[in-house]
Amino acid sequence: MAKDKDYKRMIHTMRWIKLRAGVLSAEPLCRRCNNNGFISAACEVHHIIPVEEGVTVADKERLMFNASNLMPLCHRCHVEIHVEMGRSGKQLNIKRAEKKREEFRKKFLDTPG
Repeated sequence: MAKDKDYKRMIHTMRWIKLRAGVLSAEPLCRRCNNNGFISAACEVHHIIPVEEGVTVADKERLMFNASNLMPLCHRCHVEIHVEMGRSGKQLNIKRAEKKREEFRKKFLDTPG
């Protein structure tokens, strides 16, 4: 589960709820299982590029609500993808925060020479 406050706010909006339902309705099978020759119902929607990668709220909203950044998955595949991505644990959260600080610095504080 994402810990980002902006993500938590957006995941409860009607805009997300409708988009999520639309993704699952349009593609009701788990994409990852299907690609591996299995049939499994999709019950979750995964952000291919994590919303937390956005530096600003606008960046996060683009990632959150971009249908091409979404993938329908079964619960098992969703958990597996997050484990494969290394998206859990305290050390990852520290690294992610350092990366975001650096991206913010480059985007807003660096001035052309």
